[in-house]
Amino acid sequence: MLTTEVREEGATTTWKPIVLFLVLAYGIAWILWLPVLLGPAGLHLIKYDASLPFFLSLGTIGPLIASFLATRYEKGRWAMPSRFLPATQPRSWLNLLTGPALTTVAFVVIPYMICIAPGHKLIPLRFLAPLLAIWPNILGGPLEEEFGWRGFFLPRLSARIGNTWATLLVGILWASWHLPMMLTHVWGVSFWYYLPLVVALSVFVSLAYFATGRSILAPIIVHYVFNTCPTMLDTAFLGQPRYRHRDVNETILVSMIGVALLTVAATRGKFGQGRSDQGISS
Repeated sequence: MLTTEVREEGATTTWKPIVLFLVLAYGIAWILWLPVLLGPAGLHLIKYDASLPFFLSLGTIGPLIASFLATRYEKGRWAMPSRFLPATQPRSWLNLLTGPALTTVAFVVIPYMICIAPGHKLIPLRFLAPLLAIWPNILGGPLEEEFGWRGFFLPRLSARIGNTWATLLVGILWASWHLPMMLTHVWGVSFWYYLPLVVALSVFVSLAYFATGRSILAPIIVHYVFNTCPTMLDTAFLGQPRYRHRDVNETILVSMIGVALLTVAATRGKFGQGRSDQGISS
C-alpha cells in the first residue's frame, strides 16, 4: 500500500538512494532505447527498424521505475516518491496553472509576437487547439518521467543544496539523460541548444512542483504543455506573415531563458515554496 506523510524530505536520507535513482533512470532508459539507437534511425549497426514512437516512449519509464525502487530502498517499503495531487489549500490547486502558463508565454506567445509581422501581433486563440491531444502528449514522457525527476530527485536534492541549485542540476541531468538521442542523430537537435532550453524549462517545472505543495501532477502538466508548445507555435504562425530574418528557434531559447531568470528572481529562488511546506515523504 502506498502512503504519504508530511515531513522534511531528505532530512534523514543519505546520498545512496539518489545515486541509485540516477543509475537506474539512466540505465533502464538507455537499455530500452538501444533498438532505436543502434538501428537505421541511429547508428545503423543493426538492420532492425524499431518503431520510434514505441521505443522512445518505452525508455521514458526508466525514471518512473527508478523512483519507486529508490524510494523502496530509502524507506524500506513501497511508497510514492511524493504526493500526486496538490496540497489541500485552494492556492495550491490554482498554482497548477502557473507553470503551464509561464511555459506557454515563454515558448509560444513571446516568440510569436517577436517573429510576426506588424499588424498581426495578437496571437489567434486557435494556437491552444493542440492541447486537446492530451493522451499522446502525456504518454510520450511527462507521465513517466516526472515521478522520477521531480517526484523523487528534485525534493531530495533541494534538501541538500537548495531549490535553485537543485533545479539547475536536475535540468542538466534531465537534458543529459536524452543525450543518446542527439549523439546518434535520432533527434535532429543540438545538445548545446537543448541543454539551456531544458534547464530553463526546469525552472517552470520546479515552480509547479513547489507551489502546489510538492505535487507530481503539476510537473506532469507542465511537461505535457512543453511537449505541445512547438505544435501550438506552428498553429499560431499558420497563414500569418513573419519576419524572415528572425530565427524562431533562437527567439524561443532567449525567451525561455529570460522568463526563467525572471521567475527565479520573482520567487527569490524558492519557487513558490511556503514556510509551512515541510516536504512530502511517502
